[in-house]
Amino acid sequence: MNLAAGGPLLVLGMLLVGGAVGGALARRLRLPTLTGYIGAGITIGAQCFDLLPHEPAEALRGPINNLAMALVLFVLGGQFRGEKLRGIGAKLLALSLVETALTILAVTFACWLVVPRADGALLLGVMAVAVAPATTVVVLREYGARGPTTDVLRMLTAMSNAWAVLLFEVVLLAFAFVRGGDAGPVALLADVGGALAFGLVAGHALIFLQERAGWSGFSVPLLAVTLSTIGLCNWAGVPYMLAFLVAGAVVANRSRLFAPIEQSMDAFAQPAFVAFFVLSGAHLNFIVLREHWLAAGLYILARTVGKIAGTRLGLRLGSLRLPSTQAGSPPIGLGLLCQAGAAIALAQYTATYDPELAEVLLNVILGAVVVFEIIGPLLLKHVVVAAGEVSLAQLMTHGAGRSEQSSPLRAFGRTIRGRKLRTGATFETVRVERVMRRASNALQASSGLDEVLRFANQSRQDTFPIVDQEGLLVGMIRMRDLDQVAYDRSAARLVNAQDIATLGPEECSLRADATLSEAEAFFRQYPENSAAVVASASDARLVGILERTEVLHLHRALRAN
Repeated sequence: MNLAAGGPLLVLGMLLVGGAVGGALARRLRLPTLTGYIGAGITIGAQCFDLLPHEPAEALRGPINNLAMALVLFVLGGQFRGEKLRGIGAKLLALSLVETALTILAVTFACWLVVPRADGALLLGVMAVAVAPATTVVVLREYGARGPTTDVLRMLTAMSNAWAVLLFEVVLLAFAFVRGGDAGPVALLADVGGALAFGLVAGHALIFLQERAGWSGFSVPLLAVTLSTIGLCNWAGVPYMLAFLVAGAVVANRSRLFAPIEQSMDAFAQPAFVAFFVLSGAHLNFIVLREHWLAAGLYILARTVGKIAGTRLGLRLGSLRLPSTQAGSPPIGLGLLCQAGAAIALAQYTATYDPELAEVLLNVILGAVVVFEIIGPLLLKHVVVAAGEVSLAQLMTHGAGRSEQSSPLRAFGRTIRGRKLRTGATFETVRVERVMRRASNALQASSGLDEVLRFANQSRQDTFPIVDQEGLLVGMIRMRDLDQVAYDRSAARLVNAQDIATLGPEECSLRADATLSEAEAFFRQYPENSAAVVASASDARLVGILERTEVLHLHRALRAN
């Protein structure tokens, strides 16, 4: 039977069916769903049953990869909001630069031992900086990770890819110029300037279509702008990765549309992501890993060391403190190991400089991707779980409520904040402190209205905790409380956060040692979706936030057990 006669639509259907089955199996094993997608691709690809028709699959590969990468880079670009970067922008830049520099140095020196040319070793060092954006975003989204470590991982992923593209252009053009080519600073400025220009135009075009043209939905304008920008960047020969980082930043900073656009992406972006990862798994070549095991092994080892050492040193030099840097927690560098499409695209682009060298680099990258795409999602999950930024409800419901077993694989999936959920846990025994999200920031009681509005604009919740100078909870502001004062200029100059709050500390808080059964009873009487968590009945220090939905999810999971 000639499956190729079914064309691209049959291949697309096979990719989505394989992804659905692989994702379901991964959830049963309490693994990231993305791991199941990649496993499904390996199973139906040439390395196993070879079910995918080659020509239609190859025809789909470019468009699917471009669309998935563009959507994810748009989301990552939106992380660079002025409000979010205020106060940590310089620290984050220092962290990113140090991590980038150490990764390049480690990989360049290691690969110099096995790659016969210095330019090849340096290009591998630059490619090692790139982090798989789609993998990172999908894993963080799947587990509902939220907090300072998650935010830093998102922004570092975006910055790493920006540095990788920029430095790759610089190094490649420099080598070409040394060899007597026509490339030079003008070509670099044209490529980078073109990408920035396309990103600015794309961001403003999306805002215009959404706000001025009166479109009721978000999917069509986003897809229209995304596909057009990819095509124009390919036509002009400029890197579209930079363009979409810029477009996301423009929308996030120039309008209030970014959040609803990001939420609407779930409706149509998920099939693109599934197809992207299944297709990525189908193209993993284990023969390449076997043939180039030494070069790929050194690259993997050096990149891992560079990312871990670079983030540790960068955090220290930048004085940026995160929960994951505490004793016993894994380094956040482990969350930056995922690598796939971006690095492969850069390796392929080397063919414009030297086709023979490009083949060597591509083989090394493909061999490393086999490892990084399998272990990277697991390590990323481990970092955010250990940082306390994934709720216990997400971890438990991820396995569809099946009872826990004692295998090492599932024990790893149960690890949270350095502890394990005991087998046989019930709604009456699990404490709120195991479920809550850490309170990474809160409003000071003396904050003015402008600061309150900035805080609300960054928050994903509709209630905002207020603390005094000692960190003691003094109340919570509801979103509707702001409506009463935000448009009254005379009142805005007179009030502070504590004046606006309408929820007192007793009515809006739970103790950290309260049981989930007590939390459920609390939410039956409490009208809001989020409650503050204080240390104890005698200690009103704010230690976390508990959401109603997490209690409901855990209720279902624990009752099912």
